[in-house]
Amino acid sequence: DRAPAVEATTDFHKAFSLGFKPPEFNNYPCLQLAYDALRTGGSAPAVFNAANEVAVGRFLAKEIRYLEIPQLIEHSLTQIKINSSPSLEELFNTDAETRKVARSHNF
Repeated sequence: DRAPAVEATTDFHKAFSLGFKPPEFNNYPCLQLAYDALRTGGSAPAVFNAANEVAVGRFLAKEIRYLEIPQLIEHSLTQIKINSSPSLEELFNTDAETRKVARSHNF
């Protein structure tokens, strides 16, 4: 079941354009952290992902505030040693270590 839409459904048979603006990193700090993790490479994106999952889980459980999500991710990225060329096993270990750090961090 769908609720009535505010706007008409997009007709993909007709020509249309989408306009995009550069992201506003000040308004979306997690996006900046994600870009930074991608630029760093190695195990940094895995650290970002694990910390983000724990942070969102803690937010949904009302353990942290919404604006503490990027703080928890940034804390994890600074606490976990980044491996520039990790093996799969090392990525699993990094994921587990990151989740432990993110679960135990208090504000």
